[in-house]
Amino acid sequence: MSIHALVVQGGGFRTAFSAGVLDAFLEAKHNPFQIYAGVSGGAISMSYYIASQKQYCIRAIEFLSANRDYMNPVRILKSQSLINVDIFHDIADLHMPFDYDTALQCIHDRKVAIVMTDRKSGMPHYHHPDKNDWKDAIIASCAFPFASKGKHELNDTEYMDGAWSDPIPVEWVVQQGATDVTLIRTDTAGEQQQSWLDKFGELYYRNSPGLKKVFATNHENHNRALRYLANVPDGINVQQIAPQMNLKAGVYTDSKEDIRTDYQHGLEMGRKFLAGM
Repeated sequence: MSIHALVVQGGGFRTAFSAGVLDAFLEAKHNPFQIYAGVSGGAISMSYYIASQKQYCIRAIEFLSANRDYMNPVRILKSQSLINVDIFHDIADLHMPFDYDTALQCIHDRKVAIVMTDRKSGMPHYHHPDKNDWKDAIIASCAFPFASKGKHELNDTEYMDGAWSDPIPVEWVVQQGATDVTLIRTDTAGEQQQSWLDKFGELYYRNSPGLKKVFATNHENHNRALRYLANVPDGINVQQIAPQMNLKAGVYTDSKEDIRTDYQHGLEMGRKFLAGM
């Protein structure tokens, strides 16, 4: 018996691509998955998909790009973080309201993981959300170090962006029993070296063993995930949906045109994937 899983990589505003792919799935009423795993921005697009809310994710991204309270250099002058991830509370409640009832009905007999990084241990945490903590789980998974507040508390534990511990959690879904995995990628680069940000973080947190480990091993976690994809166990099928052009948006952009271009490319790739099934 096949067990299908969906994995959605993060990538900041490159999530517009993932939103397009998942909207193509919603168009076709394609949701065969028993296991879901989303990281950072991928957890946002995955959540709206689970709730069957077509175009909500892309509209949320466009809202963030135009909202000066989300990314504002003036916040630094006020001893605040550059990026205000707490604005996701307002998005989920007011601007693009998240349909908790539909989402919870969908996942009541399925496994869902919003991936975040435990700041104390440096290990990934795969959080199964409920109505009371779904928003906070998203914020924790998106708490980008240094640019945002870099942490968010959930159940008395401090977490940060899940990409720092398990950026492509295909191995995790296989451990949960998945045999057929659909992976939506936003970054198709190869193996990485330690970035300047991670070198800085390793030095900055040299007296905090868990956080030091997070920044010291981030590139190793990424490379390990790529090696796993290249050598998946026998009996496991992984299909990747990835951009076939350089995405216009990066971690952040204020260009609605770039966001829409990436979204349309995602729609095309999602439809192409479904047509080839």
